[in-house]
Amino acid sequence: MTQSIVLIHAIRSSRTMWKGQVRRLRERGYEVIAPDLPGHGRRRDERFTLEGALATIEEAVTACAQPPLLVGLSLGGYLTLHWAGTHPGRLAGVVAADCTIVPGPATARLYGLWISMKDWLPGDSDARVARSFARRHTRKASRRYYGGGRAHGVVRAVVRLIGGLDLLADIAEIDVPITFINGEHDPFRRHEALFVETARDAELVILSDAGHIANLSRPKRFAKLLDRSARASVMA
Repeated sequence: MTQSIVLIHAIRSSRTMWKGQVRRLRERGYEVIAPDLPGHGRRRDERFTLEGALATIEEAVTACAQPPLLVGLSLGGYLTLHWAGTHPGRLAGVVAADCTIVPGPATARLYGLWISMKDWLPGDSDARVARSFARRHTRKASRRYYGGGRAHGVVRAVVRLIGGLDLLADIAEIDVPITFINGEHDPFRRHEALFVETARDAELVILSDAGHIANLSRPKRFAKLLDRSARASVMA
């Protein structure tokens, strides 16, 4: 098993979305690193690029005392699968959450439209989005998701990134076990069976009564799944 875990956050969020998992995993003795991606959190003044995002993962993995379990959710999940597929021999395991849809250009544009819709309405979009998130989850979940501020100016770059990935090719190259975690009500579940079939060694876990940001819908259960994946991993 590995004692190191790296957590990669979702779009427009930051490292703060992992606060509940970081605390629980550190209490279990894990070394946990949860960086901010470029354009997010403490790095909101930086431009988001694929190169910068992958360099962030590289830095976090390199800083670990052991080959880590690499975990990503939504945008973080896409980045995690791409990095893992292009960096063999560096990880103990992979967890990809809420990202099991083949990200072609058309799908990527719809994704960008979906996450941008509320920005086009009059008024304070940040406050409106935070209230909407709290209604779907909890106020605590909303505070954690947007605890580092809500990133702006990243959607177009993210859409280009996602639309350009050959994610199935990346998954086929991953040389460690993969756990796919999806919320029961996550709209990104469309190709989950294909993702599992493409991987060399994978399992799919569905969190009941959870949505797209499953770690905030079911924080305790999500942390337990990460603990289980870390314990089951074989260090490279």
